[in-house]
Amino acid sequence: MHNKNMSNKLPKHIAQMVEKNNLVLAIKSLSEEQNISMNEAKDLIDDYEQSLKQQQIKKVEAISQKQNKRQGIRQGNQPIKDNPKLQSLNSGLDNRLNSMGYKPPMVPYWVKRVFVILLVIAILSLLFWRLMPK
Repeated sequence: MHNKNMSNKLPKHIAQMVEKNNLVLAIKSLSEEQNISMNEAKDLIDDYEQSLKQQQIKKVEAISQKQNKRQGIRQGNQPIKDNPKLQSLNSGLDNRLNSMGYKPPMVPYWVKRVFVILLVIAILSLLFWRLMPK
């Protein structure tokens, strides 16, 4: 029917058509250029598409294996309670801050920031409400 070596080696312009999903034009062009039937051209292109899909699958698997190896090296995703090294570091830092006389603020910084923003919005809306003509 068709040669197996030829299935992976399409002319460059036909391969580009297949990669851009111009399958009808690719089949027609291939059958006219190589004087073969449309069914044979379709089979050649189907084989080429299949080899492209297999190459893409191999690339995706290689990338995922590389990512898994990188994630396996990292140990920073453990919570402090479960990691004794982080627990000792955390308690050492707390002891050092206590010895320096540092006391955590009663109200966190982000709460102060939100309060200031809300206060500015309230003042501006009051001004606009007063200045609006009745």
